[in-house]
Amino acid sequence: MKKWIVKCSALLLTVFLSVPGFAAAEQTVSFTDVKGTYWAKDAIDSLVSLGVVKGFEDRTFKPESPVTREQFAQLITLAFYLDIPSDDTQTYRDVSKTRWSFAAVEASKDFLTGYYPPNGRAFFDPTGKATREDVAVALVKTLGYQPDDLKDADILERYSDSDEVSPNLRTYLALAVEKKLMTGYEDFTIKPDKAVTRAEAASLLYRVLKSASSESQTSMSLNVEAPETTSTPTFYITGDVTKGASVSINNKEAEVVQGKFRVAIQLKEEGTYTYTVSARLPGGKTQTVTKQVKFEKGAPSLAVTGIPESTDKSSVTVGWTVKDENDPNPVIYVNDQKISYGSNSTVNLKEGDNTITVRAENRFGKSAVVTKHVVFQTNGPVLKVSDLPETTNKNSVTVSWTVSDQNDSFPQVYVNDEKISYSNSRTVSLKEGANTIVVKAVNKLGKSTVVTKTIKFVSNGPVLKLGSIPETTSKSRVTVSWTVTDENDSFPVVYVNNNKISYSSSTEVQLKEGANTVTVKAVNKLGQETQVVQNITFDPPAPNLKLEYAPETTTSASFTLTWSVKDENDYSPAVYVNDEKISYSNSTRLTLKPGLNTFKIVATNSFGKKTELTYNVTYTPAT
Repeated sequence: MKKWIVKCSALLLTVFLSVPGFAAAEQTVSFTDVKGTYWAKDAIDSLVSLGVVKGFEDRTFKPESPVTREQFAQLITLAFYLDIPSDDTQTYRDVSKTRWSFAAVEASKDFLTGYYPPNGRAFFDPTGKATREDVAVALVKTLGYQPDDLKDADILERYSDSDEVSPNLRTYLALAVEKKLMTGYEDFTIKPDKAVTRAEAASLLYRVLKSASSESQTSMSLNVEAPETTSTPTFYITGDVTKGASVSINNKEAEVVQGKFRVAIQLKEEGTYTYTVSARLPGGKTQTVTKQVKFEKGAPSLAVTGIPESTDKSSVTVGWTVKDENDPNPVIYVNDQKISYGSNSTVNLKEGDNTITVRAENRFGKSAVVTKHVVFQTNGPVLKVSDLPETTNKNSVTVSWTVSDQNDSFPQVYVNDEKISYSNSRTVSLKEGANTIVVKAVNKLGKSTVVTKTIKFVSNGPVLKLGSIPETTSKSRVTVSWTVTDENDSFPVVYVNNNKISYSSSTEVQLKEGANTVTVKAVNKLGQETQVVQNITFDPPAPNLKLEYAPETTTSASFTLTWSVKDENDYSPAVYVNDEKISYSNSTRLTLKPGLNTFKIVATNSFGKKTELTYNVTYTPAT
């Protein structure tokens, strides 16, 4: 934003000197077209009495004549002493460098902006009428009000045409109303697109004059933070200031956002620098804070890694990181030996305490030193034995390990005093109860490391699982199946009702009528056994008897009766016809007497279950 200063009321005497239609006057003049009841008479008379404006030669003021955009640009440029650009860059295509208003339009473009179409060059429309929106935005911006200064976001809703306000300008117009820089009309409209007249321009400037005077009484607050000393070439001056105030540091304008500023300062040479921070309110009130900053280039920042307090290695690799704001490549020394090209170095150790000193020195002779101590003591091998369970039901366990030694590539390992070669695991047989396993590693220096493990062997019986067996069945035989496993016996022996079963995982059991008990037992080679007992009830059904050929009437004195009989537990149930047993056949020849003949057919299985049918047939001899 361009620098601007609102001068006190005396400075406004020359505001309109070069604006067409406005001129300074030496005395108050009564205008024939500004009567005593005219709404803007007080504003016009006040500006005339100050010598700010005058009328025309015919003693008129022409209050209803409009003000153009370039005229208003000239007004605010002179009123707020805006800086005239030093270069001749033309911003708007319709305001050339030779136009009378060029300087004012360029100076005020941050307050009275032009138009920027999506495609093509920006234009200003200099002879177009300055609208109330244009004027409101320009006055709010020149007075330094910020969008968050608005307290009543709905203040424009009191006007019936508030929806005609350009969306991107609503906040500025609302601030103009809230700060009493602009008012609406008696018909409750704000008329944002209405051209501003000479009378309205005088009234608005009069309000700004009074507002600027009020702002000149505003208290000034300026807080500045800057380091007293710095070892880096870049530091920041930060602070906060009364909203609306501009800030400059050593006469160079700083960006202020919502009353806060943060400016980066870049230094080159060591020394003490003075910074004058000035703040100015629109009314002309100023406040200054002076800060002194001493720049002294510091030593490098050095961090050393890779040095333990103690080690069993005969050497350590020392690593470091070094930073310096003033030297990208400080020189590193390790125990006074200059190190080139790298960020680490290997240091050989002697038995006992060793001192390692790392020094970083920059091109200004400033250095940082880090001293570390490491104790070198040869120890036994590093032996790690895999975890073993506290208890097991297996009669052996595999022990595995890793072993390393800083001074011996192949330490010797012993498991329960047995030398192990070319392997990192061993299977150990266990006895019933507690077992101790001792793993020892010995290096070529004779130093050893021992790890002791304890494991308890508790042998269990086989794990026996039976297949599904029904609680009741109508069949005389049932198939019993099982699975059996044992940690210490690959082939436990299985017994079903005390009958040894070999090479099979199932067998058939013959049932007797009624309740039956099936006992399955698995025995391992250690004599341990697991037994599962199942109960099953056998309830055999009667045979299924069905007549196949059995007419109800016949004219023959005899015929052959046929039937079918089935039984799931007896392949050949016995069949009786009128108590006569029929063997090896499913039919018999029946002799009839005239009239009704009754026959009883009975099927009996081996379990004494029977099915009985009664058959009636009527014999009518042929005539």
